[in-house]
Amino acid sequence: MEKEVCAFIERHQLIQKHAKVLIGVSGGPDSIALLHFLHKLSPKWKLNLVVVTVDHQLRYEDSAEDCQFVKEICQEWGIPCVAKAVDVRQYQKEKGTSEEVAARELRYSVYQELMYEKNADILVLGHHADDQIETMVMRMVRIATSNALKGIPVRRDFAGGEIIRPLLAVTKNNILAYLEKYQLSYRVDKTNADDTYTRNYYRKNIVPLLKEKNPNISETIQTLSETLSQDENYLQEKAKEMVEKVVEFGKGKREICFAAEAFLEFSQALQRRAFHLILNYLYGTLPKDLSYTHEVNFFDLIRRRNGSSSIDFPLRLRMTNIYGQIYLQFGHQPSTKLAHSSLLNVPGEVQWLDGTRVEATMIREASAEDKATFVFPLDSISLPLHIRVRKAGDRMSVRGLNGSKKLKDIFIDAKIPKNLRDNWPIIVDDKGDILWVVGLKKAETAQHGKGMNIKLTFSSRR
Repeated sequence: MEKEVCAFIERHQLIQKHAKVLIGVSGGPDSIALLHFLHKLSPKWKLNLVVVTVDHQLRYEDSAEDCQFVKEICQEWGIPCVAKAVDVRQYQKEKGTSEEVAARELRYSVYQELMYEKNADILVLGHHADDQIETMVMRMVRIATSNALKGIPVRRDFAGGEIIRPLLAVTKNNILAYLEKYQLSYRVDKTNADDTYTRNYYRKNIVPLLKEKNPNISETIQTLSETLSQDENYLQEKAKEMVEKVVEFGKGKREICFAAEAFLEFSQALQRRAFHLILNYLYGTLPKDLSYTHEVNFFDLIRRRNGSSSIDFPLRLRMTNIYGQIYLQFGHQPSTKLAHSSLLNVPGEVQWLDGTRVEATMIREASAEDKATFVFPLDSISLPLHIRVRKAGDRMSVRGLNGSKKLKDIFIDAKIPKNLRDNWPIIVDDKGDILWVVGLKKAETAQHGKGMNIKLTFSSRR
């Protein structure tokens, strides 16, 4: 075992000389082998070792005896030991999590506290190659994202330092052989035989079948995990660059906006990762009821080209697509991007914080129109133009309609969400006549003449 682990440490540059090393030790075979290995390595590498052992108080006397066992070994070997007790059942009740999740969160909370207290460089944990197989297979069964298939990382940032796992280089059998070689005693957790726990079920029933088919499955899985991790890290960096380029972040980390067209220009691999980065930005801690269905709905919505539509995410996060401009915000409240009234010079433009804008230009020849442009004769309106929000009782003369129509009805017909109507850009002339409810309806004006025309262009952030 020693040769394989040393080579693994060197290949990944996991431990430096003179490092301050915190070691998580439960008293089980894996952590005792890890502790002994590092204790042997310590004089050569001049390591400063500290052990932490956590009593989860789930097995009563057995749990306390495990901690005492670890303290006695540390005393015998001259290694400082910190023992902490945590109340998993109370935490589980408060948080509504499973016993396994509660124990892990409390354990890592203790690790984090001691990492800072001891100013440690690394926290070393005893996960081994068989743990990696179990983790990869479990995630493959339950999780649909490639990110989850990275498995247990060899190293990761943690509490101002790193977590490292040098025993991923060896199997459980290697560890047991090491313990036997050095005549090391260890504690056995009786709950490891209970396959009502998910991991125990895979350990006892699934992993042995895989080993029968491929005796080298541990090496195969570890290589796969490292390769996927490298690929995923690269893609995550590219996704961050994509988000920085495309997405506009609002104040207070409560809202964002972006142009669907700009988002969809990137590869689907980056789009998916950008989606998760956006949710992490907005939520901080992702809600439990967030599911793969929300991802499907997200991409369905950004691909819609016409009109306006919305979907809801957990914790009152709403996503809205307004003619290709995407908004995500909490509380279903409108984002204040439009002043009550703004002057629109001709030529000139008005631009909002989210990057969308309306530009006014003079043209001699009338050009074709679409939903984002409006062309009308200069002499058919009164300058200057203004952009404002709607007012009570607003009506306009709609092109193609013999008569006027309430703006309220225009919004209802277009299925514009109520939270967006009070902030919708409306262009009026100096007499107050409504010329354009941007992206929705245009006023009935004189026909384009041979004289000068005004062209209004609405554009989303790119």
